[in-house]
Amino acid sequence: MNNQVLVQSILNAMQAAITKHGLDLMQTYPDDLLVHDKSMLDRMAVPGAKIAWMVGHCHTHIANLGLHPDENLIVAYLTNLASADRFYVINVKHGEKFSMVEVNRTEFAALSSTAVHYERQGDKSDFWLMCQKNRVGHIALESVGTLHKPKVAATITPVAGISGLERAALELWCSKAATEIAHSLFVCYEVNWGESYQIPVAA
Repeated sequence: MNNQVLVQSILNAMQAAITKHGLDLMQTYPDDLLVHDKSMLDRMAVPGAKIAWMVGHCHTHIANLGLHPDENLIVAYLTNLASADRFYVINVKHGEKFSMVEVNRTEFAALSSTAVHYERQGDKSDFWLMCQKNRVGHIALESVGTLHKPKVAATITPVAGISGLERAALELWCSKAATEIAHSLFVCYEVNWGESYQIPVAA
């Protein structure tokens, strides 16, 4: 099963859950699932990923647990939107299989305490991403837009041999740093992946 098939399988399971609970999402805001959530799954549905998913009549949101502190914090916010909302945890396993388990509101909120093993070493515009004291890759960002049209150019240089999950973490930390630099959640940013460091880089 390749990533495209895996993502479609997850989306099929999500749509089945929406139908099961009689939610109106696919009639009201289908692009929230089929475009926005799919885009995130395309990048983040890799072996080892743990994804929190909340869905209701008018909204669907996913958060990638354990990769960045801000993603964990999103979970607490998602528990307070509407009484009809349903909550799930999606675990992507090796062999490109996955599980999707429904949890209650309290269990979902508790996911905000998922351990994050990644941290930034350096300035927000030029830093190494660390995972348990090991370097995963380097991220360099430059503001190239204007005050009214913020834009950030980013270069991600991974360390050779990192996992798909670590690559996803690099992309997520790059995205978060871009919003920091631009002081806007709506920043446009372009990412260039540099050639991998071929040997481990000492911290």
